[in-house]
Amino acid sequence: MGREHLTEPGVPLSISPPHRGPVTALTVVPHVDGRTLLVSGSSDGGVRRWDAVTGEALDEPLGGRGWVWSLAAATADDERAVVVTGFQDGRLVRWDAATGRRSAETPRTGWVRSVVTARLNGRTVVFSGSDDGDVRRWDAVTGLPVGDPLTHHTGPVRALAVVGSVLFSASDDGDVRRWDPETGHLGDPLTGHAAAVLSLVPVVLPDGRALLVGGCRDGGVVRWDAETGLPVGLPLVGHRGPVRSVAATGLDGRALLGGPVRLVAATGPGDGRVLVFSGSDDGDVRRWDAATGEAVGDPLTGHTRRVASLAITESAGRPLLVSAGDTTVRRWDMDTGRQVGEPLVGHTDEVCAVAAFGPLDGRTLLISGGKDHSVRRWDADTGKQVGEALLGHTETVTCVSAFHLADGRAVIAAGSQDHTIRLWDAVTGQSVGHPLTGHTNYVRSLAAVRLRDRRTLLASVAYDNKVLRWDVETGAPVGEPITGVRGPMAAVTLDDGRALLACLEKKSVLRRWDADTGQRVGGPMEGHSASCRVTALGAARVNGRAVFVSVGRDGTVLRWDAETGRRVGEPIRCDGEVATMAVCGGADGPLVIATGANPEVGITVRRVTR
Repeated sequence: MGREHLTEPGVPLSISPPHRGPVTALTVVPHVDGRTLLVSGSSDGGVRRWDAVTGEALDEPLGGRGWVWSLAAATADDERAVVVTGFQDGRLVRWDAATGRRSAETPRTGWVRSVVTARLNGRTVVFSGSDDGDVRRWDAVTGLPVGDPLTHHTGPVRALAVVGSVLFSASDDGDVRRWDPETGHLGDPLTGHAAAVLSLVPVVLPDGRALLVGGCRDGGVVRWDAETGLPVGLPLVGHRGPVRSVAATGLDGRALLGGPVRLVAATGPGDGRVLVFSGSDDGDVRRWDAATGEAVGDPLTGHTRRVASLAITESAGRPLLVSAGDTTVRRWDMDTGRQVGEPLVGHTDEVCAVAAFGPLDGRTLLISGGKDHSVRRWDADTGKQVGEALLGHTETVTCVSAFHLADGRAVIAAGSQDHTIRLWDAVTGQSVGHPLTGHTNYVRSLAAVRLRDRRTLLASVAYDNKVLRWDVETGAPVGEPITGVRGPMAAVTLDDGRALLACLEKKSVLRRWDADTGQRVGGPMEGHSASCRVTALGAARVNGRAVFVSVGRDGTVLRWDAETGRRVGEPIRCDGEVATMAVCGGADGPLVIATGANPEVGITVRRVTR
């Protein structure tokens, strides 16, 4: 077959009529009567063949029973192209790719999650992985078992790949294993991944090296040397959701992407490089250089706006999670995970920040700020806006906070891309004092603390790499700027009355400062990967101890004793990239950590008891 373009880059290949259900599996079959076929499987149980160039359906769906979990293409012993389908009911069915006729069927096992084919001793063998954790081998012509099942995994086998004379399997139990496909001998496990591997694809580089590429539940893409089983470089990060399935097109460097099918495809771009295309639940398709691991170009996006900010509070006696994203603020019951009431609508552009404050006049207020330059107050119980929008900023409101002064007054503070911080009376909505100026770049984060002399101190950190401190009642600066730091920022008050600030000295290293004196406290707080930026910081009191909580872009959450700066407990792993976080704790209850990013990954709430 010549080097035909399936479609122009970035333009989807349209195939019609579609399946009656979501497309769940996809494979490419080259060289079938002079053309390349695309074969798709669906939750409706149908298997369809399409002309990969024109998108034309070749016939009616090939009938099946139950969800199609997996597809693989192979060349049978008589050189015919065949397609093997794994169904939800545990059957493997072989079809003639040219005619669509069913030619073999295996006995039923557990749900068949993964299928791959290879040539062994002159015959085509089908390998299947199922929910019972076993990998089975079948003769592609007769449908009879070849040897005993390969047993080791304790969870569903999500992915299989054959590279040379080695079979690789990946399971929900977290293991990626190597097998001798002929003898069934189990090799050493592969390492380098932090979460279960959901997809595998073999890649051959221009220098002849063979790699195995895996898509992970945490959104990472991992490369291994197929011969040694050792990791190649660091995981490729950027996705915010699981990378679930794999397919290699091998057609002029184009990746075939269709509907809800998630793909990882390794193809040649025509300039000597091999690219890995990774597709995730986050809606993105990302491109990587398979040899270097470097990202190639921008992600191909298809998802809606991310969750920009989170807050935790209590309303009507129940714990409430508050999220900001798009132009709305939403409330969630943290016990049930259900949304509470209708979205809070009033902002005319994206909402970038949210905070909770109360009780105030018998109710809890939610405070939001956004790209429409406004700050708004909402009743947490009813969802109704309280009063008029608070105006004054001339650019996007990037952060909000609310707190009580020593005399009982409640104040709202908001930082903006206009480099200023503005204050309002939380009850009346009246402006308090003059704007606080001094930053020379966007204000990133705010934190308020009560000092020993009962003054309320407001700290701000901006993209000018400075922390400024203010006496809220007078509007006067407190001390000299703390320099060489960056956001985010959090603050706590210790048992001895000292107030501490925590923010970043480097992108992955935290430092503490005395909020009153501006002096550095203790040494660096190191624990996040040096290559991973900390994206959010929080603070809480848990079982009588003040803790800082930090989360990296890779989804790793670390807890720190605020007084000593030492790590507390084991790292907590979140799926995918995390952009925002909210934390709360109680005297006897668990530490509650909520993280969020894009809507496909969703908002995750964890209750940590140790």
